[in-house]
Amino acid sequence: MFDASPAHCARACSLYPALAQTYTRSDIVRGLCQPDGCDEFTILRADRIAASDEGTLLKTRVRTFHASRAGRHERGEQDGYVFCSRFKPAVMAERAGRTMAFYLAPSATAESRERIRQNASFHALYFSLCHGTEAGQAAVHNLTGVARSLGYQVALAQSKLQPLARAEDILSSSSRQSADAGLDRGLEERPEQLVPPRAVPPSSSATVEARPVPQPIPPNPVQEEAGIMAAPRQLTNRMFDALDEVGDWVLGR
Repeated sequence: MFDASPAHCARACSLYPALAQTYTRSDIVRGLCQPDGCDEFTILRADRIAASDEGTLLKTRVRTFHASRAGRHERGEQDGYVFCSRFKPAVMAERAGRTMAFYLAPSATAESRERIRQNASFHALYFSLCHGTEAGQAAVHNLTGVARSLGYQVALAQSKLQPLARAEDILSSSSRQSADAGLDRGLEERPEQLVPPRAVPPSSSATVEARPVPQPIPPNPVQEEAGIMAAPRQLTNRMFDALDEVGDWVLGR
């Protein structure tokens, strides 16, 4: 989906000096990069709490950083949830007992390249938690290819936000399993290893199989949504913090 050629990388590094930094720690994953630096995180824990026939719900904790020419600075730790699913992958955050889910659209056909780039931290976080840090790093640059290599079949034409009463509501109530009833067995079917980077197919404009068209997401969310997502600043740094400003819900500062 994005040009990852050496020439392109060289140009990007000259524009955004933070990109020139290398991963000095294998556990740190880099997400969105802006002129003032890059958002990064490392996974502290990911606990399986429930599962359904559509996927597995994990309760997560990450430590976040901001990397720039001035160095790497820790931004703190943040709890959240991720729904590992080949059909409706999502990252979730909570505030005051309410939950907001961000649904990924790996085969987005109604989303601009810039919007997809701005969602890089969501993509990195989801695939790192569900498939390992190698997948998370690769998804930042080739979301469609990585998702396709892992067997994803997502009907969404663009990513979307959806409020939930609680994280568990993302599960299908008719097929929900408790963490004590076959959860590990269900997870054994979830791929944990990304195919080698050279084997990840290049992104293409492949069509998405015909399914009900999702409702479009307004570019300017209502203030209520901004309030729900104002708290989890550290989860993906500017990606969530941007929701504080109505009209900028996907734009980093």
